[in-house]
Amino acid sequence: MIQGKLRNRRVMIEDEADASTLRNKGSLGRNVGQKLSLDLMTSLDLLLRKKIEVRSGTEQVNSDHIVKMLSQDEMKVATAYHFLKIKGLKPVIKKGTLFSSGTRVMVFRDSESIDFENVRARSCYLAITDSEGSCLLYSVSRLPMKRKLEFNGSRGTVSERRKHQGLIELLESRGLKVASGLKFGSEFRIYEKESSHARYLMTFGSISLARDLAAKVRIAQSVRKTFVQACFLEKKREILFLEIKWNRL
Repeated sequence: MIQGKLRNRRVMIEDEADASTLRNKGSLGRNVGQKLSLDLMTSLDLLLRKKIEVRSGTEQVNSDHIVKMLSQDEMKVATAYHFLKIKGLKPVIKKGTLFSSGTRVMVFRDSESIDFENVRARSCYLAITDSEGSCLLYSVSRLPMKRKLEFNGSRGTVSERRKHQGLIELLESRGLKVASGLKFGSEFRIYEKESSHARYLMTFGSISLARDLAAKVRIAQSVRKTFVQACFLEKKREILFLEIKWNRL
């Protein structure tokens, strides 16, 4: 078993061969000569998967000890990282930010609110975790729609009513039909042209509770539809359309 030593908030792998083994298996850390210094989040995953043993002085350190050392933000990242590892993906943590296959993973606890105005990349992942250590992963990508809204005579703050009206007008200008999405837990059902089956379920708003988003996406996929979060960007007066899909890992 690979041995590590807990020093402050790092776990040091001092044996050269062990450090090389972990590097080859994708565990990123700081190289200290031939040694490898791991952060606590990576170390927790290795402990849970029984890849290393950790000691502090002469005492053995278990996973519960590491968990108590983590902040809430570190714990949610550690949970998502461990989930991706056991699912066979290749996540890395760089300066506290999680990536998978080079794509950023934005991590939220289920009780946290997601501000979609901060989702600016053309594509990314969302991970939602809970206090029991469960994790769900979602792919997020922008839909290529015309998004600029014009509000005649309105230079100040735009009312929610006008935003909704502008959204519906924009969708209809693209040949889409808009209907109530209430029975599916969303705001709108979106139909393409003359189709009798809605392709999208859509909710309009900048903020969503993470667990509410999980429910909406699950309902959409259970009825073979795609969930879209539409978000009004105040400064640009544009609507951002985000297609969100649950990754069944």
